[in-house]
Amino acid sequence: MENIIKLNREDEEKFSTFIKKSRKELILNPKLTFLQALEKNKIKLSISSISQNIRDLRQSSYDLFLEQENHFNAYVLKNIADNFSLPNEILSSITKEFFELKIKNYDDFKESFKLYFGSYAGAISPYIYALCLSNTNARRSRSGKTFEQIIYYLYENFGFSYDVQAKIGKSVFSSLRLGKVVDSILPSVDAFKKFRNKCIVGSMKTSLRERWQEVVEETTRSNLPNIYLLTCDNDISSSKIQQMREHNIILVVFKEVKEKLKDFESVISFEYYFSKEIPSIMEYWHDKSN
Repeated sequence: MENIIKLNREDEEKFSTFIKKSRKELILNPKLTFLQALEKNKIKLSISSISQNIRDLRQSSYDLFLEQENHFNAYVLKNIADNFSLPNEILSSITKEFFELKIKNYDDFKESFKLYFGSYAGAISPYIYALCLSNTNARRSRSGKTFEQIIYYLYENFGFSYDVQAKIGKSVFSSLRLGKVVDSILPSVDAFKKFRNKCIVGSMKTSLRERWQEVVEETTRSNLPNIYLLTCDNDISSSKIQQMREHNIILVVFKEVKEKLKDFESVISFEYYFSKEIPSIMEYWHDKSN
């Protein structure tokens, strides 16, 4: 029996296609997963506890996603031998040896099963590695998309109008010299065209790291008066906040994080954002229409 050391180009591309197809069939998109998690956990939404709401919604969505991913992993590993010749040959060889064993009791069966299961897993390890790598990349992308869906749902739940690129098209945002970093505009693109100083331009990043520099570039390029950067990051340095403040970035964070950063006026809590910042903008446009 020959172990697989590395996938050839053909198998690598074929397995990647198989993973993508299986993921699409077995794992719900972030929005549907979030809505299922919301229904399942019956989370009571309140602006006064919005930080905890966001945390709970993210966790419940992630837990539900892990259940789906577990089923997906099992499906992919189960079907490798049916779709790829070398894993099939390895499995056939191992199961034949296992079947020919004269197993006398449960303990012998258990030890033999562990041995042959380990041999099979080791033999197809490049496939398992490719699957794990795909899962890691999918989780990173999904985390941000889930955060966005939660914020949009909260906007709708509390009656705040907004426009997003996914809904009205990237070309509309591009015509306003807004790049992909801008996720949403409250109350609308039309309001932004009329008076951008009385709109909330928002960007969302679950973790800042160095990626907040993209927001700096956006504010400079688009000549925005300010931009609200919503984040789940719990570890934000003072120097980073000062740099963001110099570029008119208003950081929106969890209540507990804001309490640690209470000396920074450019940092506000999700509670303040939903109870004060957004309502004041909505009130302005409501008054303008009357």
